[in-house]
Amino acid sequence: MSISFCQAQKIGTLCYGVSSDSLYRGHQIEFKTDTSLELSSFPRHMSQQFRLTLNYKKTDKTLEIYNTSVSKEDSIALINHGFKQYLNNTILTIEGKALRDDLNNLVYVLHKDFKKKYYLIYLIDGKMYKQETGLSDSYGLIDNRGRENKELKEKMTSIKDDLNNYDLKIYKGLDAYKKFGYESVFGVIELKRKM
Repeated sequence: MSISFCQAQKIGTLCYGVSSDSLYRGHQIEFKTDTSLELSSFPRHMSQQFRLTLNYKKTDKTLEIYNTSVSKEDSIALINHGFKQYLNNTILTIEGKALRDDLNNLVYVLHKDFKKKYYLIYLIDGKMYKQETGLSDSYGLIDNRGRENKELKEKMTSIKDDLNNYDLKIYKGLDAYKKFGYESVFGVIELKRKM
């Protein structure tokens, strides 16, 4: 019998791993049983998808992913595919829909929440604008183009000659999640007028 402890841990649930920087490749985890999950690279046409089963255990507020059964060959594959963070035990903090990996600066979000669309968020002088992004298929081709945010376009046009008077900050992954919330994990561009 399967017992679900959080939304992201339900059996068969697929989660995206979103990094705050470019140290780690994009990847996903899928919960296979109450004690095992599959780590995999994103599927790409004509490319072999990396897959590895790891074990985990759950406490009230954390998931510990451990690699006691990972062979030397699998350890080398982890490094070669950009997943060296899984060479050691990894602790994920359960936080609502998200799973946080503070040590590796990653956040895992539910695939189903971002499957149809997600947004790049612009925060300009304290006002939020959401720009729907395009989604690509396994061939890397744009499958669904995001709709243009006309209000954002007008705002950017109105400040384009004054950009030297703005401070720019970019947040992604866990950094964006901590500061702006769950829906912001794929990126926030903050433009704030200099004082």
